[in-house]
Amino acid sequence: MLRRLIRREEGYVLPMVLGLGMVLVLVTATALAATSSGSVKSDTEANWNAALAAAYAGIEDYTSRVENDTSYVRFGNLASPFSAASPGLTLPTGSAANPAFDVAAGGTWAVVPGSEGAAKFRYEIDTSRYPATGVIRIRSTGLVGDQTRSVIADLRQDGFSDFVYFTDFEVQDPLLTSGNDPYCANYWWNRPPQKTSGVPGYSGGSPSCSDIQFGSSDTIEGKVHSNDRLLVCGTNFLGAVTSASTTTPLYGTAGGCSAPSFPSGTTAQRVGAITMPDTNAEMKKETRSDLPGEVPDPGCLYTGPTVVKLNGDGTMTVWSPFTKKTQTTGAGTGSTPAKCGAIGTTGNTLGSTAGAKIPVLDLNLLYVQNVPTTSTDPNYTSTSTTNFGNFYCSGSGSTQGWKIAANNTTTTYAQKFPATIGSNTETVPATSTSSTPAYGCRNGDLFISGEIKGRMTAAAENYVYITGDITYDDNNEDMIGLVGQNAVWIWNPMRVNNGNYTPMLGTNRTVYASMLSVAHTIQVQNHDKATNTSRGTLTVVGSMAQKFRGPVGTTSPTGYNKNYKYDPRLTYSAPPKYLTPTSTTYGTTQIAGVPSAFSADGTPR
Repeated sequence: MLRRLIRREEGYVLPMVLGLGMVLVLVTATALAATSSGSVKSDTEANWNAALAAAYAGIEDYTSRVENDTSYVRFGNLASPFSAASPGLTLPTGSAANPAFDVAAGGTWAVVPGSEGAAKFRYEIDTSRYPATGVIRIRSTGLVGDQTRSVIADLRQDGFSDFVYFTDFEVQDPLLTSGNDPYCANYWWNRPPQKTSGVPGYSGGSPSCSDIQFGSSDTIEGKVHSNDRLLVCGTNFLGAVTSASTTTPLYGTAGGCSAPSFPSGTTAQRVGAITMPDTNAEMKKETRSDLPGEVPDPGCLYTGPTVVKLNGDGTMTVWSPFTKKTQTTGAGTGSTPAKCGAIGTTGNTLGSTAGAKIPVLDLNLLYVQNVPTTSTDPNYTSTSTTNFGNFYCSGSGSTQGWKIAANNTTTTYAQKFPATIGSNTETVPATSTSSTPAYGCRNGDLFISGEIKGRMTAAAENYVYITGDITYDDNNEDMIGLVGQNAVWIWNPMRVNNGNYTPMLGTNRTVYASMLSVAHTIQVQNHDKATNTSRGTLTVVGSMAQKFRGPVGTTSPTGYNKNYKYDPRLTYSAPPKYLTPTSTTYGTTQIAGVPSAFSADGTPR
């Protein structure tokens, strides 16, 4: 982290008062002033100041390059000791050659545009933590006259973890509420009843798109963004609120409700839309072992329903019976590195009833995929298979369920969904359908809970279930990202007796995590069941991003009240290999002045 960097470099922190876009103006004016001065002392002072502005211009130059071409992060000069921990760096060649990467005495410098050649810069790149945190470290050195100045900055990808709450559409997931009506996937001003003509999929009648509101008991501590029109009811927003809505105001106030409150002197601000990617498949590529240039440190691939218990001591226990290969290649082969857990059905293995106890994948990720249906895939298992090792499937369609047990008749289970807790067995949620079963036997579902020590991201091709609290051993060091292609569920099992719903877990839930549902929602399971039975408060510390709004409760009351707090560390770091928006921008989190890296003749110091 940069805080550690500043202590090591014995430099000083420079507050980012002005945007880097002002650098070109500053450096041009200062450098030209230096050349026109009649005093040697004035020349030296002006050159000294202009060299710092030129160093800033170097940061701006590199930032614009990596924003325009996300693969530009692969370029740098390994001849620089600053870049030594980034073994994948190469120099651009031909027409793409960049003089700013030179580190040799008497070598080239890049010229600051508009300075008439009076101001120049070089920069060195450290991408050693980029795969894990999305952070690129740059040391930029400015040169004006005989003066050089260096600064080090951390450039971080702007992304979904910037917000405590991010939503693309402010309606409940239509897959769960209205038979997947296609017209619901429109912004408020383009969907019925606001607009009825020319809306794809709409043929008339009452709309079944359900807008979800922020309630009067909700406190949202951190930045909030929606690409849609927000619906609020006296909500207390403690951080900045932005929206891409075309409406005025940017939010609607529900009937009988008071207006929301914002930080003193502010209101919701209109900004551009932030685009969600279509899938999280790019994360699966991070488990490939045949792409050393793109994936220098592959994570772990698990197949079929997978349970992860975070043990709080730097380890986790993983149950993943269908898994055969935990890293794969594009050629259809695979391997089983020890860090991902051994394959088998007894002892400390992924398919045993005890599971495989392994170290947390620190600064890395795990990805849970559906059981492949292609016979040449190294993780293929025949579609006719219902029992596999210690894995037993039951039911069909919407009533599917599974268990990991020593045999199919025992009442002692290592893992089981729908769950049995004590003498009570969970009723399959009403949201389960034959095409989207809650607990599909071959689905890439991740079930996760516990206390993490380390930094890791866990992603799933289908659902992510948060089956208990998720907390950090050290709130200053540990971090986890959870990414579901489909819904991220706050597991809230119920049993039904004579039509009456009874919760099976205690009240209140706590989740420390950055959560992202790419195509659907983050939602409390059974949020509207067990009328007049409040589940307490759902506390989230981190960030949440989703395509559709996910309810956590109702006013009956059912479900949970919200208590969402942003993890401030996410302003300068992200969970390892976390998914980013389709349009990537970089922000400078902090910047520090350090001893100059080069003399005026280009000699490294």
